[in-house]
Amino acid sequence: MKVEKDIPIPPKKSRSKNNYVPLLRGMEVGDSFVFDREELRTNSFYVSAQRLGYKITVREIDDNRSRVWLLEK
Repeated sequence: MKVEKDIPIPPKKSRSKNNYVPLLRGMEVGDSFVFDREELRTNSFYVSAQRLGYKITVREIDDNRSRVWLLEK
């Protein structure tokens, strides 16, 4: 092994390809949106909200879709 100096550390990559932080940041308390559960995972929204310190709730609206509400920023 060779010790090297002054090698810059690259930025961390997001663990998730689905980062919903920008979407949630653009919302106001009480806003909501519908998503297709076949395309997106509900857990992804909870993780993004948790990273921001936001509170959300999700409800199924039919067999394939759910709605996410922003409760608290």
